[in-house]
Amino acid sequence: MCLVVPNGLKIGYRNRVVATVKEELAFSPGEITLLLGLNGAGKTTLMKTISGLIPPVEGKLPAARTLYLSEEVDFPPNLSPREITVCLARTRLERAQATRWLQMLQVEDRPYGKLSKGNRHKARLVFAQLTALSRQTPLVGLDEPLSGLDFVAREQLIRDWSDRHRPAPWHLLVSIHPADLPFTPHQMIVVAQGEIRPVPVCTSWPEVREMLTGVPAATLTFQ
Repeated sequence: MCLVVPNGLKIGYRNRVVATVKEELAFSPGEITLLLGLNGAGKTTLMKTISGLIPPVEGKLPAARTLYLSEEVDFPPNLSPREITVCLARTRLERAQATRWLQMLQVEDRPYGKLSKGNRHKARLVFAQLTALSRQTPLVGLDEPLSGLDFVAREQLIRDWSDRHRPAPWHLLVSIHPADLPFTPHQMIVVAQGEIRPVPVCTSWPEVREMLTGVPAATLTFQ
């Protein structure tokens, strides 16, 4: 199932428009979209709108099951990550997949409330992917998922995402710096100057930087 965000959709809060979709966006299962924008540009607002957590200011979205990993979601502090995945998984295969992810990211098997911040973040990424797998969610939105991860976990996670021989059954929408992805995503979306639009995946970082800041790269000077 391909989720389509229509051209002209306005996102924001109440009657305040943060950004407008200037070209139709399509999200197909098994693909990865890189979402780029400065702080406050509207990346998180777009993810929350697509996930149905907040309504569009103007326009409509088709009904679809989506998942956005919010920092506001917490988990039982007395249960270990393995015990939490047992609660979330519906089948033996899903439990096995969750175990593989926990081992891959080296998540400690101790009560969630006693985990370090980095281990809690890794566990939350596993919970999000497991929930998407179990509920057959066609789109998963992750806001700065690599932030706070050690380099081993970052490399393992990226390797798993980029495995073209075993693509995920959902579309992965992630907001991270292009330099953090050692592979080319299927799509890039820029949120800047109040506009949301896809750009070619071959767009260079200097060009993207100019789109984000509105300042030509050639004019940048450093004191």
